[in-house]
Amino acid sequence: MSDMKDKLEDVKDNVEEKADNAKIKLDKTVDDVKEYAHEAGEDMKQTGEAAKEKFSEVKEQVKSGFDQTMADVMEVTADDRNKAVIMHVLSIFFGFLPSLIFYFALGDSSEFLKEEAKNDLNFQITLIIGYAVSFILVFLVIGFFLMMALGICCLIFEILALVKAKDGEHYKFPLSLNLIK
Repeated sequence: MSDMKDKLEDVKDNVEEKADNAKIKLDKTVDDVKEYAHEAGEDMKQTGEAAKEKFSEVKEQVKSGFDQTMADVMEVTADDRNKAVIMHVLSIFFGFLPSLIFYFALGDSSEFLKEEAKNDLNFQITLIIGYAVSFILVFLVIGFFLMMALGICCLIFEILALVKAKDGEHYKFPLSLNLIK
């Protein structure tokens, strides 16, 4: 019986030794997997940051490509630039009428003029709406100041637009409603 106990003890020790070895191997494997996962995570993080950076670069290139105005894409003649300047000067004094005339009369002859007239017409319509609101507010006295501010804005923005038109570029009027597409 003592032989059996000894053999049982040997088997038990052998099993414990193999279990300890298996546990050591398992711990090493788990550590290796953790290390690999950490390295893979770092690689993915770096790859993700690189991809994000590349995406930002591509996004900026696409955005700058879309931000090109029609004047950059097409050939704008000196005659078209001069007509656009005249339209903006006349718009200072006569409001929406010059841009309306240019839009319908000369818009078919030049895309540049049509786009300029459309932008100016949208701005002039926005001003008319602003003047209407100002007229209503005249009874509260603030309307007088609002009318003066609109007049000054009209003068400044039209001058900026005619300078851009002189260079063959479009000017996007700030706060202008985009009513005419």
